Amino acid sequence: MEIKAKNTEKALEKFGKYLVKESRKNLTRKNKNNTKRLYDSLDYEIKVMPNSMSFDFVMEEYGEWVDKGRKKGKMPPVRNKKGEGILNWVEHKRIQFRDNRGKFKTYESTAWAIAKSIKKRGIPATDFYSRPFNLGFKKLPTAVQEAYALDVEEFLEYTINELNKKYK
Repeated sequence: MEIKAKNTEKALEKFGKYLVKESRKNLTRKNKNNTKRLYDSLDYEIKVMPNSMSFDFVMEEYGEWVDKGRKKGKMPPVRNKKGEGILNWVEHKRIQFRDNRGKFKTYESTAWAIAKSIKKRGIPATDFYSRPFNLGFKKLPTAVQEAYALDVEEFLEYTINELNKKYK
């Protein structure tokens, strides 16, 4: 007979909802919610196995760069294999630089210029996800301990009741 970890799962569920809510709030507050792709992709998964549990936070791949920033020295992709990258962002924001004569440059050349600038200067971290994770994680161990204690208590109560029924 295994312990059904309903309370522990609820504690992790509460942590996941908090993490998604605060991360979305931070993206909006820090004006990093351009296409809403990253915003909409924020989610969590809780997997319950017979002897363990896992918690995963899920987001678009580029979310890591938005969260942690990018150190100078390496140029980001202008366009990756999926057709995503700075070019997509430039086109969505409709950003076009001008040349020396005042004519608009193409989106592609604007994206290249931005990528070169990122290589030279980097991008500062936003901590849109790291900050709420760290704050919520500090509270998580006690919440999980209490929830797991309730799960064990329910398991023992159920086992004792079953034994009493069996031997009466």
